[in-house]
Amino acid sequence: MQSRTSNAAPLVGERFHNLVSSRVLTPFAWSGEKGERHYGYELGENMKAVEYLDRLRHAIKRVVKSQAPAWKEVRIGGRHWYAMSGESKLLWNALRDVDLATKAWGRESEMHPYLSIGVRLARKWEPRLRWFTTRDSGLAINEEYPRRMLRHIVRVIRRVCTARRFVRRVEQLERQQRDNFDSCCEYFLSILRWHARPLVLRADLYVEGQAKKAAGEGLIEQAVEKFIRNLREKRIIPDVLGYIIKREDAYDRGVHLHLMVMVDGDEHCKAYGLTEMLKMYWIYQCVGSPELASGFNCYLRKDEYRYNAIGHVHYADENALKGVRNAIGYLTKTDCHFLLPKSFGKNMRKGQPQPTRDGGKRRGAPRKFANDISLAEGILLGKVAG
Repeated sequence: MQSRTSNAAPLVGERFHNLVSSRVLTPFAWSGEKGERHYGYELGENMKAVEYLDRLRHAIKRVVKSQAPAWKEVRIGGRHWYAMSGESKLLWNALRDVDLATKAWGRESEMHPYLSIGVRLARKWEPRLRWFTTRDSGLAINEEYPRRMLRHIVRVIRRVCTARRFVRRVEQLERQQRDNFDSCCEYFLSILRWHARPLVLRADLYVEGQAKKAAGEGLIEQAVEKFIRNLREKRIIPDVLGYIIKREDAYDRGVHLHLMVMVDGDEHCKAYGLTEMLKMYWIYQCVGSPELASGFNCYLRKDEYRYNAIGHVHYADENALKGVRNAIGYLTKTDCHFLLPKSFGKNMRKGQPQPTRDGGKRRGAPRKFANDISLAEGILLGKVAG
């Protein structure tokens, strides 16, 4: 079964087909000076929305960190005018584009704290300030109303984002990210102590159609539990050494799973085929239909990573270990645009660490560098060998 699957490239259940069909790129047409038609592609609405939310969060953080006033009065000679601070310009450029993320409207309470306040303010004040814009879409700050409202918005952001409750929530998310990152790195190291080159698989698992709404209400937990249980018990693919699974909520994809699985690299070498088996098990055995579930095999993107950690990862391969660090960092991030409610329970799950048996015999030839994994510890945990 494994050999047949390893060379397959199934069309069903594939989350990504091409940039146009997934609306990352949108076709458009325009007429030239002589009436000739031209055709091209631009970034689609979903990608624009994700980039917008990133810009908005960055602008809110800049305003909070700065003590500069929203604007200042400038007098030179007999002339005087008003100038916006750099943070205010960045903020207005983000507020004015709130229509790019319409799917986020009404979901402010589910968003990251910085985005929650940002989207609320943008939806309230952008419709009022859009009438006070210049030809280049800047804010007409020389008029009293936009000047007064901009100062009010900046004050609200700084007051809310420095409140004790807000600060505690952000610190909690940052602490959770650090703790999960350290725990997952230690977990991967526990595998390296006994397996010199595990085979690393990565996939993204999604739900579609009506199941997407059910996932947002926390109603697909049985499917997730079934997948994790059978993965742990090696019923999906053989020789599983460990796994890390992260559940997230995203702007367009909704609730989905990020999956990282480590299998015995001495027994297996076909990462693509094994990952396809994981993906198909999720679609057909856990959810039950390709109309309600899909997945993406990250092996298809392995050449896009600066440090690739898909495939064999040797305990002395510096670049592959850096890839593992980046992958774990991605899996454990807590600055997502949308946060899952506490009622969902644990969103980060991993297997049990490999037991420590000092002096025990390992199968196979002796390691070239004995049992020294100081390089891996230095890269994953920042420990200096000595």
